Amino acid sequence: MTGSSSPTWLDEPCPPWCVRDHEEDDHPEDRYHQSEPSLFVGVAGSGDQVPVTASLAPLTLGIRLGCHVGEARAWVVIESLETRHPRMVLTEEAAAALRQALEHQLARR
Repeated sequence: MTGSSSPTWLDEPCPPWCVRDHEEDDHPEDRYHQSEPSLFVGVAGSGDQVPVTASLAPLTLGIRLGCHVGEARAWVVIESLETRHPRMVLTEEAAAALRQALEHQLARR
């Protein structure tokens, strides 16, 4: 937590990667830990056009760790910073498997 004092509802320490300011009046759904995002500029599309590249548009993805207060499991969130989609939420194990699958595909080039 980056704030100077903890709100009364925060009864656990923040993970070392948490940069979120926690406030006393945070709505219960907004009580979560979040890392600083890594930014990735790329393209994405709906994929419902032929060729698939016809629907592509540039976007910036934010990739960060997050977990709700009281939960032990951290999630890797990959989401567009400009729109609601695309968005992926992965366990740490699934994110590691995705990294391996990407490396496998890129090794084919």
